[in-house]
Amino acid sequence: MALARGTDALNRSSGAALEPAVAAGDRLPALDGIRGAAMILVFVNHAVALPLAEATTRLDRAAHVIGYTGWVAIDAFFVLSGFLITGILLDTKGEPRWWPNFLARRVLRVFPLYYGALFVLFIVLPRLVRWSEPDFLTLQANQPWYWSYMVNLLAAHTRVRGTPLGTAHFWSLSVEEQFYLTWPLIVWACKPRSLFRVAALAAAGGLCFRLALVLRDPGNARAAFFLTPGRLDGLMMGAALAVVARMPGGLARAAGWAPRVLTTALIALGLLALLRGGLYVSDPVVAVAAYPVVALLFGALLVMALTRPPASRLVRVLSSDWLRSWGRYSYGIYVVHLPLLSAIEYKTTFYQHGVALLGGSRLPATLLLAVVGMSLSYMLGWLSYHLYEKRFLALKRFFPRQPAATTVTAVERQSPAPSLV
Repeated sequence: MALARGTDALNRSSGAALEPAVAAGDRLPALDGIRGAAMILVFVNHAVALPLAEATTRLDRAAHVIGYTGWVAIDAFFVLSGFLITGILLDTKGEPRWWPNFLARRVLRVFPLYYGALFVLFIVLPRLVRWSEPDFLTLQANQPWYWSYMVNLLAAHTRVRGTPLGTAHFWSLSVEEQFYLTWPLIVWACKPRSLFRVAALAAAGGLCFRLALVLRDPGNARAAFFLTPGRLDGLMMGAALAVVARMPGGLARAAGWAPRVLTTALIALGLLALLRGGLYVSDPVVAVAAYPVVALLFGALLVMALTRPPASRLVRVLSSDWLRSWGRYSYGIYVVHLPLLSAIEYKTTFYQHGVALLGGSRLPATLLLAVVGMSLSYMLGWLSYHLYEKRFLALKRFFPRQPAATTVTAVERQSPAPSLV
């Protein structure tokens, strides 16, 4: 009954018939599909672009530039988190224990896997191996930053040198956790329409923050990529769309311009990449200008995924089983994939010496190891979800989420996974 009311409310607000898109477990398949596509792009960035950073052939350089753009998928997770978390907070605001229940549910979703990974990394691993390598010693010395969800600050301060052995990707989990802790207080203090203005001002403030950062230290523009104030574009885009979804007319008000915004954003990013030789986050121009465009791109994609009919090509692609499965297990895949790739690189010589194919290109070996790493990462993500994470997710029943109004939708009742990469 609650599902029917929630779906009806979303239909009224978006102007789209979404009942067929709601799957078992009260999830919209298209959103899992966006997660899955984003996770694959992030994987390509780490598994293909980074090993080819010192490319010597034209083919390798082209693969590096193209694969490097996969970092933009991080903002897809930020947009989804901003949208789903803000929707949950707005729909439960004012109910008894809304704040403790929200935190408890977030803890059950996020902490077990994150701190389980840290336990293996900092407690188990040192007892199994006795490494004297500088990277291992650096990682052990910097572990307080990991336990306290401050890896993004560590990465920015040390220019990634303080996050070795495939652990730099924890920066985005730190950004998400900092968002989870602060944004509910802002939602509590603001009326919904005021919240839209707050989100717009926060995004503008993030732009000013990045501009000030690169003007002060152009050589460390990459710091804007890691620091939460500089990454508010996607989070605030999602939050603003959650507010719009609860206004008269809902997301149908944005459905008309969403395809044009998506196309314009793609063209703008393409032109920026051509002018700057790629979308490198260490480039001051990219650090200032690209993030708002990427947020608009994924905001438009989210609107289209929620307002297009289930039979449309976009929704059918996003709802495909293979993309949805990558989305469902994206948190576990994200946590394990970069340490796994680092371990593969450490144990092989493919990356160092390449393969004498295609004129000495290292791309064949890189793609081979990427396929191996992708398969193993998916397997570990599947095992993590079914054998470990689900045990904690089942405890959410002790912290029920009671909507304060009937405007809650099937979309917001999903259990969003943290950003991937």
